Amino acid sequence: MISLIKMKGVTPQTKEVIYFPRWTRVSTVNETQLAKRMARGSTFSVGEINGVFADFPQSIIDELLNGNAVSIGGLGTFKLKVKGKSQKDKALVSSTGARISVVFEHAAELHSRLNDEKEFRFVEAPTAEGQQDALDGGDDGDGME
Repeated sequence: MISLIKMKGVTPQTKEVIYFPRWTRVSTVNETQLAKRMARGSTFSVGEINGVFADFPQSIIDELLNGNAVSIGGLGTFKLKVKGKSQKDKALVSSTGARISVVFEHAAELHSRLNDEKEFRFVEAPTAEGQQDALDGGDDGDGME
């Protein structure tokens, strides 16, 4: 069930006070907790699943360093994004000062399954983490996405 809080905002045009729903984190699940959940429905042990989780980040990094995108069915795709200084002359373009970041593009299936969720609950007092998530994410504060 998705937990929401009622956020207060202000419309940019009229400065009218409005309220809108915003996702809030209830808690954070770690690899071991997720492995236990996954093991309940499979023939793999918690230890085996934890072993996969332990190798997973380095495997993604290795593939990205080899110039590959990494697609995980039903979840999404990891890609690299590079920002660097532009030049008018092609010969002057270099990697000096280039900044690499990882981009995650969620799969359409992930997006649609989350948006198909119809069970929401409003919580009044989110955790400190959840409050920060609510302040950081989603929309521009006007309740209109």
